Amino acid sequence: MSSNLNAGVTAPAYVDGRRATKETRFPDTPPFQRAFAPSRYEATIEEVETVGEIPDAINGIYFSMQVDHHMPPMFEEDILFNGDGCVSSFRIANGHVDWKRRYVRTDRFKAESQARQALFGRYRNPYTDDESVRGVIRTAANTNIVFWRGVMLALKEDGPPFALHPTTLETLGRYDFEGQVLAPVFSAHPKFDPATGEMLSFGYQAGGDGNCASRELVYYSINADGVKNHEAWFEMPYAGYIHDFSFTDDWIIFPLTPLKADLERIKKGGNYYAWDPEDCGYFGIAPRSKPSREDIVWVPTKNCFQGHIAGSYQTDNNRLVLDLSMANDNVFWWFPPDGQAAQRKPTTSPMSRYIFDLAKLSSTKVIEPSETVHEIVEFARIDDRFLGKPYRYFWAVSADPSKPYDMERCGPPITGVWNTLIGYDWESGAEQSWYVGATSTLEEPCFIPASPNAREGDGYLVVVIDRLDEMRQDLAIFKAQEVSVGPIGLIRLPLRPRRGFHGNFVEWKDIDDYMRRGGRVATWDLRRRRRGLCLGNLNSSGVKNELEG
Repeated sequence: MSSNLNAGVTAPAYVDGRRATKETRFPDTPPFQRAFAPSRYEATIEEVETVGEIPDAINGIYFSMQVDHHMPPMFEEDILFNGDGCVSSFRIANGHVDWKRRYVRTDRFKAESQARQALFGRYRNPYTDDESVRGVIRTAANTNIVFWRGVMLALKEDGPPFALHPTTLETLGRYDFEGQVLAPVFSAHPKFDPATGEMLSFGYQAGGDGNCASRELVYYSINADGVKNHEAWFEMPYAGYIHDFSFTDDWIIFPLTPLKADLERIKKGGNYYAWDPEDCGYFGIAPRSKPSREDIVWVPTKNCFQGHIAGSYQTDNNRLVLDLSMANDNVFWWFPPDGQAAQRKPTTSPMSRYIFDLAKLSSTKVIEPSETVHEIVEFARIDDRFLGKPYRYFWAVSADPSKPYDMERCGPPITGVWNTLIGYDWESGAEQSWYVGATSTLEEPCFIPASPNAREGDGYLVVVIDRLDEMRQDLAIFKAQEVSVGPIGLIRLPLRPRRGFHGNFVEWKDIDDYMRRGGRVATWDLRRRRRGLCLGNLNSSGVKNELEG
């Protein structure tokens, strides 16, 4: 069919589910419509509009990762998770805010930019890619953004990290920890021990090219100087999904969800994952220090979908405590069981506290939560200074079905109606909450301590608010102990970045100190050319962001 714009007739962008036009048009499906449509821009704003109080104690950069397709996808039913990584940064100092947004220039992004069209097919399925990109690293680096030894690492669990300059957001290249981390996949949720500065991380389905449904699980310990302490390989009970993990002084914990990969289905061009409603979930528990392949114990739990972890710690009576969101059904409904159509179902996901008897791990038949909090909660965060240790407070977002959502003005929700911010005190059982309104949703909260030596929970929360009806975002600032009061300050963007999932705040002194030491960053791309990169000094305002080779 030829196009006739005057008659309001155009050729379909997709035929039988595949892109069928050279025109740059996105699918007419909910993940690509209205407030959830790709935003597809890079921008810089000096002196962002603010309302209310921007505390002087906040001096640093809040980084937010968004998932933002920069090209129309190959397949009409493509999912949000398959979009390109795009990072926003809010530089906050002395009550003023500057903002910028840049795409992560992965190998995938660069190949598609050169071709001016999508070349990579279904989520994590290389058998659906264009022949021209066979063997190209597929990751979109779109899930999380963390600070490590002077650079920001853009992360997605299906590939290696990509390093970004912390103030310019320039992509520096693939990052393999000076050649020490060579598995094809790396978690989007590495953890940092505040007592040692150590990074603990992992990769699941880490065999082969990372997209072949292997049961291999790799674990890394990397010290504060960037030297790998240990690498261990384990075998999972099945090729399932491990999005997050946690640690204590002596243990590491891997929640395994029965969202299963199957190589034959993948080779046929199908979904990478299929939900198994019959099989159990597991918690893999192993010693933190130099574990062997045989040391891990897989403790079964009921069929469930494990979500993000709040915290974990061990007790004096040989118990391990783990707190995480635990959904009662398939949260990723677009990956249905084999042979079934995708169907969205109501789910609950309470914060669930599991207590493991470390002396009885191997004999535990099914572990059940000892306590649950709230009915629907996700994206929990704590005061990161207490990671791996006993802690008191967590903050999270909730999808409260009793609160109104304006479907007419905002369109169908794609990732859940996260309409309420909550704060919870494990010690007292007290809960605070704040409802954002019928035309907005919330992203993951992030805690910022009031000072380096402040007591636990004494500080602020920053939370992205997606103003769906206004097609823009705010960054809201709350007093962490006064969530129910509402935000004390708003940083008001006049633009709409596409929705993201994770973000982290980095103190300016941590960035500045590393730069002044002349920190050297070696990425895979740069080492291949036999040269390193030194990050130049930054002044206190962060205005001069020169790179010096």
